[in-house]
Amino acid sequence: MVKRPLRFAVPIALIGYDLLVRPWMLGWGATKAEQHVPLPGDEIVQDVMSHHTRAVTIDAPPAAVWPWLVQIGDHRAGFYSYDWVERCVFPGTVHYAEGRGSATRIHPELQGLRVGDRIDTGSVGRLRIGSPVTVLEPERALVIGTWAFVLQPLDGGRTRLLVRERDAGWLRLAAPRRSGLLRALGGAVDVVVGEPLHFAMVRGMMLGLKQRAESSPPNRTSDATSHARSPEPAGAPGP
Repeated sequence: MVKRPLRFAVPIALIGYDLLVRPWMLGWGATKAEQHVPLPGDEIVQDVMSHHTRAVTIDAPPAAVWPWLVQIGDHRAGFYSYDWVERCVFPGTVHYAEGRGSATRIHPELQGLRVGDRIDTGSVGRLRIGSPVTVLEPERALVIGTWAFVLQPLDGGRTRLLVRERDAGWLRLAAPRRSGLLRALGGAVDVVVGEPLHFAMVRGMMLGLKQRAESSPPNRTSDATSHARSPEPAGAPGP
């Protein structure tokens, strides 16, 4: 027979997670004002479960952060997070420009991103998981579908990185729309299992982006950005 204290342990743990841990994860690093400030991408409407914003301060100007940010993605620079988790939990779904892990340098060939270009989070053969770029404001904002990355300049040559997500869930999306119970169960699993894993990976990405931008020499970032933006002179021969 289950003892009375143990009988209530799971419900109490779930309530504590929902009231304390989950709000901390969803708003990691962000102030109350940052969680509610209008950001690029807010005007995009999508069927979502929740909206939330995370933030981190980077000791580098937006011009140094942007080249690292704009090259993220599958078959691109990766996501600067826990590459070993991507390889073990999602084997064969994330492909890196540098082979076995996220980029350790700025790739000029990945800088020429445009609105409408697709950035995938993973792929298996012809199956691709991702969204198009919906907002692109150099050195200020990159929005992939509804996933927004916003760079706000701070005094002292620093940057505030805001990452706003509009989660639609994972298992919830796989359930038929007409089945309210399956969608509810899928949403519950998304909240308890999917969100903590996703939080760990997004937090790792933000810190990985911060580490790269802070350690990158200023001349390297400016050279890579200018190389990607500089048009060829009129009449210049092609490659």
